[in-house]
Amino acid sequence: RDADAAMYRAKQDGRDRCAMFDEEMHREATRSLDLEADMRRAIQSEQFLPFYQPIVDIRTGEIFGHEALLRWQHEQLGLLLPGQFLDIGEDSGLIEQVDWLMYARVISDMASHALPGYVAINVSPRHFRAADFSSRLLGLVEGAGLAPDRLRVEITEVALLDDAPRTRECLDLLRRHGILAQLDDFGTGFSALSYLHRFPIASLKIDRSFVSGLEGNVRNESIAVIRAIIALAGSLNIELIAEGVETEAQQQTLIELGCTHAQGFLFGRPAPLALVETSG
Repeated sequence: RDADAAMYRAKQDGRDRCAMFDEEMHREATRSLDLEADMRRAIQSEQFLPFYQPIVDIRTGEIFGHEALLRWQHEQLGLLLPGQFLDIGEDSGLIEQVDWLMYARVISDMASHALPGYVAINVSPRHFRAADFSSRLLGLVEGAGLAPDRLRVEITEVALLDDAPRTRECLDLLRRHGILAQLDDFGTGFSALSYLHRFPIASLKIDRSFVSGLEGNVRNESIAVIRAIIALAGSLNIELIAEGVETEAQQQTLIELGCTHAQGFLFGRPAPLALVETSG
């Protein structure tokens, strides 16, 4: 067991190296096992919840929609961000159950509360491998009495590469029922133009690395990339959202470049439903 733990650590750190099992590695393994057990209990008691971050008109700040972001309200550790537990969820296979709890909660929130605009849920490539993903999601929407066009699925380019025919089939079925797709982190992966022609993508999200680059040594390069993405989206009649907007200087530059929508701390931090309703 200890040798396996050391071997996995060595693999994580790169090739052609060794790792010695020590007390710190033992504590880390124990923490992981404990967190996995906690996750199983949390699924039963529904401790996972969505936080909503607004997507706005970049000029006026008017709310256009929200992105639902996963959080875990841990009984002892408090509020956990995805980076603190996603790896364990992936390794244990529990993350799919967490995702479906999240989807059901978001759809229920939308059906029973006056959230403005649409809500985008993050969908991992693994879900598109399941033949019943689209029908199951549509069943949740129909069961809640929610208008399908108020829900969107947010995917990454990895989903388009993983199993292109099945992914396109899923997205086409969802689109026919009114659920649109938006592509996250655009510009950081392959970003092939052919994807935008082959898949029913309604909006692109400019990766935050380009937005943050508007202030600093790579400003010119970031402007060039964003200008190209804006031109591409405009030619294909695809909506555009700039992610990670944190300063008024970034906002102003994006407006000057022709970006129409934005998301980031400047306009609102992710918040639970009760606070979203209060601020609204």
